[in-house]
Amino acid sequence: MPAEENKALVRRVLAEVRSGWTRAVVEQFFTPDYRRHLTPTGPHLTGEEQRERASRLRAGFPDADATLEDILAEGDRVAYRLTIRGTHRGDFLGIPPTGRRVTVSFFAIVRIAGGKLTEEWGGLDQADLLRQLRAPAEPSPA
Repeated sequence: MPAEENKALVRRVLAEVRSGWTRAVVEQFFTPDYRRHLTPTGPHLTGEEQRERASRLRAGFPDADATLEDILAEGDRVAYRLTIRGTHRGDFLGIPPTGRRVTVSFFAIVRIAGGKLTEEWGGLDQADLLRQLRAPAEPSPA
């Protein structure tokens, strides 16, 4: 697929997952052998494991919204950057709801084959997200 078609595919995926990471979305947009690489040394996630991971994020931040800031494509790869904003209203990584608004970056590079995502690298800036959740509470105005 040409680069512009690959960018359009990524935009469609991002639009679809706004309403939730369903199995239908995974089947429609991800190859059966999709692999998500979160770290260079850790195990990769399958499409179903990625759906479960994203669903946990949505449960912790039910009002989360992502803004596509940048998208670039070359050959079979698309790189994109999101800014995600949401309120911590559910358990997330063992942290009970804090009610805090957070803003976090998400960077990814995806490889596309046969009109579907087949491989992905990168993700959410989890260290920054955890820093925001664990920061001392701001004092109430007197």
